[in-house]
This record gives sequence, structure tokens and C-alpha cells, in this order.
Amino acid sequence: MDRSRAVFASTCVVAMMAVLLSTHFRAAAQDSTSADTTQTLQVYSRLTVLDVTAIDANGQPVHGLTSSDFTLLEDGKPQPIRNFEEVISRPTGSPRELPPNVYTSFQPPPPSNAVNILLLDLENEAPIDNTVGMQVSRSVAMQARVKAAAKAALQNMPEGTRVAVIAMTYNLRMVQSFTADRDLLAAAIDAVPYDTNGNGDPQCMQSNSRNESVLETFSRIAIDSAAIHGRKNLIWFTTGNPAITIPNDRPGCLPDYSAGLSHAYDLLTAAQVSVYPVDARGVTMLGDAQLSEQMVAEATGGVAYSQTNDMATAVDKALLNGSNYYSISYIPPSTKYDGAYHKIDVRVDRPGVSVTFRKGYYADDTSKMKMPPGLTLTATPPQATGGNMKAPMSRGLPTSSGILFDVEVLPSTTPRKPGAPLLGTLNPALQGRRLTRYGLQYAVPSQQIVFKDGGRQSHNGNLDFDVAVYDSNDKLITGLSQVVKVNLSDEKYKQMLANQEPIKLYQQIDLPPGALFLRVGVLDHNSDKVGTLELPLKIANK
Repeated sequence: MDRSRAVFASTCVVAMMAVLLSTHFRAAAQDSTSADTTQTLQVYSRLTVLDVTAIDANGQPVHGLTSSDFTLLEDGKPQPIRNFEEVISRPTGSPRELPPNVYTSFQPPPPSNAVNILLLDLENEAPIDNTVGMQVSRSVAMQARVKAAAKAALQNMPEGTRVAVIAMTYNLRMVQSFTADRDLLAAAIDAVPYDTNGNGDPQCMQSNSRNESVLETFSRIAIDSAAIHGRKNLIWFTTGNPAITIPNDRPGCLPDYSAGLSHAYDLLTAAQVSVYPVDARGVTMLGDAQLSEQMVAEATGGVAYSQTNDMATAVDKALLNGSNYYSISYIPPSTKYDGAYHKIDVRVDRPGVSVTFRKGYYADDTSKMKMPPGLTLTATPPQATGGNMKAPMSRGLPTSSGILFDVEVLPSTTPRKPGAPLLGTLNPALQGRRLTRYGLQYAVPSQQIVFKDGGRQSHNGNLDFDVAVYDSNDKLITGLSQVVKVNLSDEKYKQMLANQEPIKLYQQIDLPPGALFLRVGVLDHNSDKVGTLELPLKIANK
């Protein structure tokens, strides 16, 4: 089976090949030579997967529907449903209670196989003309409300919900890759700078740049998340971009965005990304901006939320909507890449049930739509290659749970004395600042560590304890690495396992003031398994 994103109307593209068994036969007995003939028939069909959310009159997910409850049509013609699956968000239970200032690499199982992306579109909330101070103030206030709403929504999301944060400001950047750590997500959102860029808009240059940024962002998110299995919910804080979606609302100085929009829709479809616009302006006069948001949502199978000042609740509704759905697949009747638009309709034979789904697709070959990756958007933690911890210790990547450990992080009880040797590899440009010494106390359960036979009834373990510290611009500013050899007699080894004694280590590192991200990792060289975690620190300039 060959999987390809180059399939129209598909959030998951599956190429199915049926090969007839080869038929071999021997020639007539009068012929002294033998002849083998292989007859092969290749039949290709495209299996299109469509995510459908069903809700009741109160906006709650409807469970228990079967394939017989659904009717699926393409261009008005009923299509047979080939596969059907209900995806349900299930509680994962409360996390383990930890003492204050103690963190763990354990990640709770996600409640749903859907993952969520918060897109902070601060660029389109920046002022067009920053020569008016009041306009800049209003813009920053709106961006502050967006960040506050995003953080508030995260505190209410179900335990284990995986979220990534992407920001559009002066450039497009990955703020935090997928994690269920609410505090880490909140700290990452806090670290996003406000966008106050605006130098007037001669001949619509700035408006065009912002519109192009939206289309490029959609395309990049689609391409860079395509390898993540299942549905992706893109929650987009926006002020709307009617010039992109409504041709009659586009000023004459702006170009036609139709091709770029259909290109982005195709890629979002192939990557199984549904967009949930949340209007950052709150309650405001209805207009083309809200219509634009609704058009993007309908085209991608999401829901638009506007006319509310409670953006946090809107985000929570989007998370609920996008985590409970029905995955339905069918084979489209046409296999031509002719660029034509094909309408999809889904009906449910249940009273009081409404459904949301992708309304159609353009029959374009997405395999020819190339764009280099631009975001570190992965739900799979990287491994240590040849004992090198550089990849797993990179800023913002998912937590690695191959090795589970706890670590207590606190200012050291023995602060650094002036002129004392520096602990860590602090950037020389920062060494003149007042530093705070931090202590890290690790506890690694010994049962998960692989010990090799050291001969003479001994057991040898080999661990790396690594620290990498990044500033709010994701720049590595300091770090340290320590190799620990654990050599035990047979008696001590058995005693440690029987008593479930952890392997402990204490490290210290000197940190400058500021908003920092502390990434901690443990590598077991004997098994190549890795555990990492990341936590925010705010260190005052004493």
C-alpha cells in the first residue's frame, strides 16, 4: 500500500493496489522447452477520508452513530462508505501529585488522537500605521487579550491534550511543539513578542504582505504536520482576511489570491487539518471579516467563533469539537487532476443532530505543490543518535518519555560567590550580569535502566545528565553535561532493584536574569533510551 498526499479531497491518501496472482503454466508436452507467463493487473483507487463532527442542539458531541446513519454525496451523487470509525475523547485521569518545584518527564496519554495547534496571528493584529500612538496601543491591547485567552483556555483543556503554539509576528516561528504541559505552553505564549510593525500602507504593500503570510502559514502548517497521523485542529486567532476569500472585497491594489487559497486548502485537506478561526476583536459590527472566517472554517471542516469577548471558551469549544468526530472514507468517482471543484455533502438521519465537515475540494495534484519545511512541527520526540543528545535537547521539541525521571529545580542553597568558577557554558556576553546559581536534584527509577555485565558479578550502568538553557528567542545561552558511571556489585544491584531505589544526581548551573526555558535530559547509553522535559524559569535581576 502506497500512501501519498497527492490526492484531492483527502485528509489521508491511500493508494490501494490489487495484484492478481501470477499464473504459470508449462507448454505442451511436444515442446521440450518450458515457458512461464506472468499476468499482472494493477488496479488503483483513491480512498478519501473525511472527518465529520456531530453535535446536538446544546453543542455537545453526539456519540454512537453508525455508518447507516450517514449519507455521503459528491457533486450531488451518493457515494458508498468504505470505512467508518468513531473517534472519542476519553478522560485520562488526574496526573501524579508532585511536590513543589519538582517536575517529571512522564506525559499522560492523550484523551484523543487529534492534536491541536494554536496560531497566534499577531501580525494581522498589528497596526497598519504606527504613526498614531493610540492605534499601536489598541493593537497591543488586542494582542494581549489574545495571549491571555489562549493561556486561560489551556488551563481548562482535558488532561493530556496535546497542543503546539505557532506565532505570526515579525516572522513565522514555532513557539512550542506539541506538549500537554500547561505551564510550559503558557510560558511559551508569554514569551511571544508583541507585533507593532506598521509604516503606513502605500499601494497596499503591507496588506498584501500580511495576506501572503496567512496563505504561506496555512501551507507550511499543512506540510510540516502531514506526517503526524490523524486529525489536526488549527485554532487561529484572527481578525479575518476578506481580501483573500471574498474577491469583491479586495481593493484594486491587491492581487488575486484565488490560486494561493486553493493551494493552501488542498494542502490542509491532504494533511487532515481543520481550521477553527477565533475572532480576536470580540464583539464587533458584523461584516466581511466574520464572513471570511466562516468561509475558511467551512472549507476545511472547522467552526468559526466570532461575536464573543470570551475567546477562551471559544477555544475550549474548538478543542471539544475537534477531538470527537467520525472518520468516514469513500472512493471519489473522478480520478482526474483537472483543478475542478467538487462539492461534498454529508447528511445524518438523526433528528436534532447537525454535522460539520469539509465542504469540498479542488482536484489538484498536491504532490507537485512543493514547499520546503519551515517549522519544527512534530509529535514524535527525536532520539539520541550515537549517544548525541543535541536533537532531543533542542528548544521546544516534545517531551521524551523513554526514560522517566523526576527533577527538583530550585535556587541553590549555596549561592555563587563573586569570582567563583562559573558552572555551565554561559555565553561570554552574559557573564558580566548578576547570575543566580540553580540546583537540580534528579531521581531516576533504577528498574528502567539497562545494566551490562561487568564481569565478576558486577553490573555497570552508563548515564548522561544534560541541561540546555534557552532565552525567549530560542537561543542557547548555557548548558552542561555530565556522564555518570554506575558500577554495582551483584548484591548491591539486587538490593537496589528490590528496594526500588532511584539513581540520584545533583547538578548546579549559573543562570542570568530573564525569561528562560530550561531543558533537562537523561540518556541511558546501554539502551539508547532518552528522557527529556522542559520548564520555564523567570529569574529576577537582583
